[in-house]
Amino acid sequence: MTFPAPQTPALQVPARLSWVTVPLIVMLVLQVIGVLLLPLLVPLISAIAASPDFAASMNDSATDPASVRMVLGFLSAFVWVIEVFQIALAVLYVFVLRAVQAGRSWGRVAAIVLFVLGILNFPLGTLLGVFGLIGAFDAEVTAYCNR
Repeated sequence: MTFPAPQTPALQVPARLSWVTVPLIVMLVLQVIGVLLLPLLVPLISAIAASPDFAASMNDSATDPASVRMVLGFLSAFVWVIEVFQIALAVLYVFVLRAVQAGRSWGRVAAIVLFVLGILNFPLGTLLGVFGLIGAFDAEVTAYCNR
């Protein structure tokens, strides 16, 4: 006769965990929108640089079309570097969200760092960051993530 193995009681998901997960989801959605819209920036700037108004406003003799093309080339490369960083940040949001939902301690710490950085993004990031920090420092959420 065998006895079933004792099971550890599962911790109840705290009510304020949604104060952490919902801002992370909103920040993830905004990050994905930024990833999708950033490649449209280079054609927009190229169109502005090709407009006659832009050419008329450049009455400096040191600025020639070749230097404008060079600056646009550097700008295009810079935009794609930013795009890679945005994709990496979106992946980080996904991992942090899953870690917080699973109750991992590192996920809560990473969420706190992301919320503090999000506070700098006024006004929506400030609201999301404050609500996320309130939820992340809640006693039940802290106990849930430190189990």
